[in-house]
Amino acid sequence: MKSIIRFGKLIEVKENLLSEKKKELQKTINSFEMISAQIISIDGDIRKNYVRLSLNILDSNEVFVLREHIVSLEEKKSLLLKEKNRLSEKIDHLKTELTEILKEIKTLETLKSKALYNIKKAISKKEQKKLDELALRLNIKTSQK
Repeated sequence: MKSIIRFGKLIEVKENLLSEKKKELQKTINSFEMISAQIISIDGDIRKNYVRLSLNILDSNEVFVLREHIVSLEEKKSLLLKEKNRLSEKIDHLKTELTEILKEIKTLETLKSKALYNIKKAISKKEQKKLDELALRLNIKTSQK
């Protein structure tokens, strides 16, 4: 009986861990999507600045400012791409962890059900043994009369 309680507690702990990992995964996915949107926005800004840079009506100061702005946008995009890759790896890692936790929960549930089956089987054997002894006593008493 104690083993069933232990399995139940282990399953509960694993389910809590599973819940926390799911929340962490969702948070990471949200960050990933937000960064992806920022990268798309920065790409649009870079394209717009290149279009403005190609205009012939700009003076040298405006060209310099636009080039510096484009360089800073590209640096920011580079940092965001690195963060996006890091988050992608974290998402893959969390998915692997979730899969492992689910396997562990399933294994624990299987072990719990086997333990419960064995306990029921043992109880059934004890009851059968008592019934057999009772029947044997009744047979002995009726044969003595």
